[in-house]
Amino acid sequence: MTGKDKPARKSIRGRLLAAVFAGLAVVLVGLHIFLDTQFSALREKTYDLYQASAPIPLDFSQVAVVTIDEASLRTFGRWPWPRSEVGKVVDAIAESGVAAVGLDLFFAEPQGGTDGTASDAALAESLFNAPSVLAMSLDPNAGPLDIESKAGWTVIGLDPNAAAAVQGGIAPLPQLANAAAGLGIVRTLPGRDGVIRHVPLIWAETTDGTDVRLWPTLALELLRVAQGEPSFALRLEGLPTDAVRAGGATVPLGADGRIRIIDTTVPVPHVSAKDLLENGPSDALTGRVVLLAVDVAGVDQYHLTARGGHRLGADIHAILISQMLNGEYLFEAPHARWLERGVFVGGGILLLVILTVYSRRPLLAVLLSAPVIVAPLVIGAAAYSMRHLLMDGVQPAAGLMIMGAAGGYMLYREAERRRGVLQKQFSQFLSPEVVKHLAETDAAAALKVEDRQITAMLVDMRGFTSMSGQLGAEKAVTVVNHFLGIASREIFARDGTIDKFMGDAVLAFWNAPLEVPDHADRAIECAQAIIAGVAAENPKLTAQGLPEIACVAAIEAGVCSVGNMGTEQRVDYTAIGPTINMTARLEGETKKMGQKMLIGPTAASLTKHPLTALGEVELRGVAEPIEVFVPTALAVS
Repeated sequence: MTGKDKPARKSIRGRLLAAVFAGLAVVLVGLHIFLDTQFSALREKTYDLYQASAPIPLDFSQVAVVTIDEASLRTFGRWPWPRSEVGKVVDAIAESGVAAVGLDLFFAEPQGGTDGTASDAALAESLFNAPSVLAMSLDPNAGPLDIESKAGWTVIGLDPNAAAAVQGGIAPLPQLANAAAGLGIVRTLPGRDGVIRHVPLIWAETTDGTDVRLWPTLALELLRVAQGEPSFALRLEGLPTDAVRAGGATVPLGADGRIRIIDTTVPVPHVSAKDLLENGPSDALTGRVVLLAVDVAGVDQYHLTARGGHRLGADIHAILISQMLNGEYLFEAPHARWLERGVFVGGGILLLVILTVYSRRPLLAVLLSAPVIVAPLVIGAAAYSMRHLLMDGVQPAAGLMIMGAAGGYMLYREAERRRGVLQKQFSQFLSPEVVKHLAETDAAAALKVEDRQITAMLVDMRGFTSMSGQLGAEKAVTVVNHFLGIASREIFARDGTIDKFMGDAVLAFWNAPLEVPDHADRAIECAQAIIAGVAAENPKLTAQGLPEIACVAAIEAGVCSVGNMGTEQRVDYTAIGPTINMTARLEGETKKMGQKMLIGPTAASLTKHPLTALGEVELRGVAEPIEVFVPTALAVS
């Protein structure tokens, strides 16, 4: 492979990886857009996890719940109580100096019995004497509401679709509704998994499909009554800027007109109705917005919330009131869906860059990719903990993990392909151990052309030309293969690289593709081993009726260009440079000087083996005479 081919191949790999990433990004973003409803359930689970992992503390110093609990029922009788008895609880709450009291109880029908009318009147009087708010509900199966709202509305840009709309409802008994200072909706909207995460603050009652009447939720109505305000100011257009104002409190509604419940771990203050009935007003309620509810299993409903617990309905209203009084809200970040997609796309681009730049260093690529994949989770958690903004980091992270896995698989396949190329290409020239090492390390040096100092060795059979004419083709091939087998064995044993077989000669070198510090020593030892091996195995040839062979060797060291070279049709791992030429010239001098081996001056300067100097020789193509050497053990005088 030429130097120009490699950047081209790398560019092709980069374009392929980019194409795969782009295709995956389009598919994943498309799924995120068109399956938004299906993914919303997963998104809500992520938001629940935020609250479970780092719950937000709420200040309940201005809110309390009075409960008609088990102790109250044991003392004053089972539920339902006479309404006059409920009125006594309302009186005790009002006398405690509360800002407002909301009854999370339904009184849609007159009380039965002989004293029912008097009991209803007693409760109405208690409601009239207190800053009270009664609960009501909108129900599509009920008839139209024949009751007027207690609150006025100043509306800017009303979009009926932005409010929860229901036709018909259940109202309190008119006598009680007229006595109360406010009326508020207590209808809940759990998710498909039964979890209540957010509550509409504004409800729209539709009568004939065109007329719309607005109703506040119980918590919002209590906020108005507690401040002595006659009306609300509302902007409801289905935009993130939507808000409702009640006195000094401006409550952002978000684009869906709802407020998300902060499922805090701080307990809502509870006071038993039994204590109020027995002991009278309580200082623990002074100045607070108070809710009255039944806290008995099987009587009131308990709601599953984000952190996985069940809460009394009045506790949820208390949480909402605390949020509005203290300005504590959890809203999705503006344009949250597109923000999630932007984080995903940006992370995908970073992953592409990392996997492209570090494609040859998979471990580093994985280490650098991990923070990119985790980044959406960190961003989402940071937005929640620092700004109380909700952004789903799980879905972008999951998408990035898919892309990272796809890119990693492509890198793995490419690494396997390169290992296959290495094994196929170098198994002819290197020992199996060296090929295995290259495949395992994916050595970049094996795949590029570079200038490196090597020691070259040329080993040649002496007198083969005349011998082959006498033996014939078949026997000549047997003799050559015998010699090449000995040479290959000794070269591989010393981690040498076979450059090429040249008929009855072998050209090999050391220090490429893997670095070998003692390359000159190994080349000399290899040449000596080949010469000795040929002599030792000559009896095998004579036993087959074949002539003995002799060989000579030449060795020199120097800087050469080493690497994959050739054309598109054929590529070889080879070395080129003056050192190769000088080695070939030295091999020709062995016959003239009557030596089995000649070593050039550079190789001689690098080896630790004892050498004998033979003087200077002139080589064709070399400007100056050079001094040559022979291992002392092989010197022929």
